[in-house]
Amino acid sequence: MQTLPRVSGYTLIELMLTITILAIVAAVATPPMADFISRYQTETAGRQLFELINFSRGKAYSHGQVYTLCPSADGQSCSSDWSSGALLFVDSNGDGQRAAAEKIERIMPKMATGATLEWRSFNSKKYLQFRPNGLTLSQNGNFAYCPPSQQAEKGWIIVINATGRPYFGKDSDSDGIVESGSGKNLTCTNAD
Repeated sequence: MQTLPRVSGYTLIELMLTITILAIVAAVATPPMADFISRYQTETAGRQLFELINFSRGKAYSHGQVYTLCPSADGQSCSSDWSSGALLFVDSNGDGQRAAAEKIERIMPKMATGATLEWRSFNSKKYLQFRPNGLTLSQNGNFAYCPPSQQAEKGWIIVINATGRPYFGKDSDSDGIVESGSGKNLTCTNAD
């Protein structure tokens, strides 16, 4: 009697079982991964703006010139929506609007689709301006960011004090929402 040679490999049942296990693991891992990516994008946006504010302040002081940080959709001129991006330039005439001859120092890209970024300042100017001594032009206030989900618990605030120093808002009352310098919770106005 002749025996068949032994063939190594996997059976159809073993392959189906492996694919099923991989599908279950992928289904379980996908939501946390999406949340991780969203959280990373939110934190990156905060760090970019924080660094840009510090850079603006340092440039104004080290170069002895007025620097203006304003919202900009096109990277060339100031607009009104901070969510569409920002522009830092040497503001030689100090008017808060970029003239063609004024040098652009940095451009910040727009926020994620659906996210909102608002500048709320003491004197209600649409821009943030640093004088040659590194101080703001009486513009203490805060940048309030709401992520695309518009959940205040996932947003952040950057507070600018009277000397122009930025710092991230904290959750002092442990309710899961950061507060501004005046102690008010971040509110996301576009929440459903």
